[in-house]
Amino acid sequence: MSTTVVPTDKSHLTREEINRKQKEYIFPSVSTYYSDPLPMDHASMQHVWDVEGKKYLDFFGGIVTISVGHCNPRVTSRTKEQIDRMQHVSTCFPNVPMVDLAEKLAQITPGALKKSYFTNSGTEANETAIQVARMHTGNFEVVALRHGYSGRSSLTRGLTGMNTWRKGTIEVGIVHAMNPYCYRCPLGLKYPSCEVACAKDIESVIQFSTSGRIAAFLAEPIQGVGGFITPPKEYFKLAFNIVKQYGGDFISDEVQTAWGRTGHKWFGIEHWEVELSPT
Repeated sequence: MSTTVVPTDKSHLTREEINRKQKEYIFPSVSTYYSDPLPMDHASMQHVWDVEGKKYLDFFGGIVTISVGHCNPRVTSRTKEQIDRMQHVSTCFPNVPMVDLAEKLAQITPGALKKSYFTNSGTEANETAIQVARMHTGNFEVVALRHGYSGRSSLTRGLTGMNTWRKGTIEVGIVHAMNPYCYRCPLGLKYPSCEVACAKDIESVIQFSTSGRIAAFLAEPIQGVGGFITPPKEYFKLAFNIVKQYGGDFISDEVQTAWGRTGHKWFGIEHWEVELSPT
């Protein structure tokens, strides 16, 4: 059992002062959603402490990004070791951590996926995936899903299927199919008697809202920001076949579902038994 050294000194700012400075100096779109936010001071594994020294059990996990706990010593020790060795180098030069990680990913990714391209965020990853699909297929239009969330750039906000994230964004070449929301079915049907009609809507959208040839279909295996929406078991196999029929690449947005967060599998799409390939 490992131990973690937790800071004991309190912040020099009070809770009230921190919240005042948040409102005064931080851009207003960075919303905390609370009338009286709780300023965090430090954390260790599954616990966090506020600036007043109160301890909390964290069920939020940094929007599911802290999968192995806050300040996990196995993670921080390797991070510190790498920073002391080499903090940054241009990708014009190969290095051991990059190629070792790429090799490991090639071993655990499903299907024949083997190549990795490293980015700083999920937004950049989705931007890159769309660009690659457009170059690979020679097509331009993209199908995404309602309730989906793809990021904060102009393109990924356009891919996002919720109006709260699309303000100030105009992106051409993106259409949205209905999502597989069995709990609140957009068609008012019941699974399984519905025969997964939501998947068939993808083909209808391609036929009537695009040129008939698409670059890609992008979807989260489980929609996160949209409300943890989990598709029925047949959905992605049907979607995959439709997308391929109309010349598109299938993009699985694993920003929130990868790295074992869904249990038993490294990547979310593996639960739907869709075997992906580089082409």
